[in-house]
Amino acid sequence: MRTDTKQRELPLDAPMDVLLACKSEAQAAAICLAVAMHRLGRDQQTVAQLCGWKSDSCLSEIVNPRHSRRMPVARRERFALATGCNLLSQFLAYQEAKAKTTNQPTERQQAAIAAGVCLSSWRVAA
Repeated sequence: MRTDTKQRELPLDAPMDVLLACKSEAQAAAICLAVAMHRLGRDQQTVAQLCGWKSDSCLSEIVNPRHSRRMPVARRERFALATGCNLLSQFLAYQEAKAKTTNQPTERQQAAIAAGVCLSSWRVAA
């Protein structure tokens, strides 16, 4: 993999026991933010700016388990680089692999399926 980032600045993979202990995307993002603070000295506002957001309100909603906001796919890599931790991407990949083995779609896949059904029915009705 070619990158302009220095090797020591690349995000690290979380240990397997931490990955398996994560219960939600919000928890994984919160752990990544804690790692960013301790490892790189970056607070939530700084991470948000490095991800391309103007304020940290989006990250606050992603980390809050009461909100249903998810990390956008386009921002995952930036988030990993900004926090120095791959836990969020690892968690999402683990959830997708787990869903494949149990033949049950993930929440994101269920949302995509539902959106497809809506769009196809609206085209028929229009």
